[in-house]
Parts: sequence; structure tokens; C-alpha cells
Amino acid sequence: MARTLIVHDLMEERIFTLAEAQNLIPRLRPILEELAGEWRRIRELHPEIQKARDNAASDGFSKFGVTYVESVSHLMFLLQQIKEMGVVIKDVDKGLCDFPYVRQGKVVYLCWQLGEESIAYWHDMESGFSGREPLDENDK
Repeated sequence: MARTLIVHDLMEERIFTLAEAQNLIPRLRPILEELAGEWRRIRELHPEIQKARDNAASDGFSKFGVTYVESVSHLMFLLQQIKEMGVVIKDVDKGLCDFPYVRQGKVVYLCWQLGEESIAYWHDMESGFSGREPLDENDK
């Protein structure tokens, strides 16, 4: 069964303008690509680590333990970098990110994912990705 890493922290969020969010994309893209690779590595190592955990009572050991811990540590470092930008990561596998944004007097999310050239969608806080709608002239 494939696992997905979804991250969201309800702490105080930075509010972006569309221009501020767009300007972060070139910096965000390589971090998200590296993050997705690290998450893949962790998922690949997980079965071996689980075997070691299952054998822990009998002094379990895995030759992948150090690599696994390093990958988890690096993953956390990358997540922290993105969090410090004020960006909300929704799905690491997809490189899906939200940027808190005020639209027509209401806080919503600008929505962007790896593979998209620029931010072109928004959604309200409750609907998520499935509720994405295109930005219009009032957002530019």
C-alpha cells in the first residue's frame, strides 16, 4: 500500500499577495523535487526498517538504519525550509502547496503543484484541491 505524506500546521499563517507567492516558485520548485525524492527513499527503506523493528526484542538491526534516519532528518530539514517561507505543504508526492491569500475579503489558498508553470488556481480553506478554481482578472 502506497503511503502519502500530507503536511499541514494550523499555526499562524503568513498571508501572501499573488506576486509574493509567484516569486517563491523558483525557490520552492527544487526544494519540493528534493523533498519528493527523499520521501520516496524513506518509503523504499521502510520495509527493511519494519523488519528490524519487528526483531527489536531480539536485538534487531538493519544495515539501512543509518540511511533511513539520515533521510528522515533531511526530509524534516526540507519541510522546515518550506514552512519558514510561509508555504503550506499539502502533498509531498505531488509537490502540492498552498499559499494563504485574501480573495474578496476572505482568506483562501492560492494552489500550486510541481509541473505547473505558475500559480493559476485558488480554493477555499475547506474544499482543498478538488475545489480548485482558476484565478481571474481580480486576482492579478
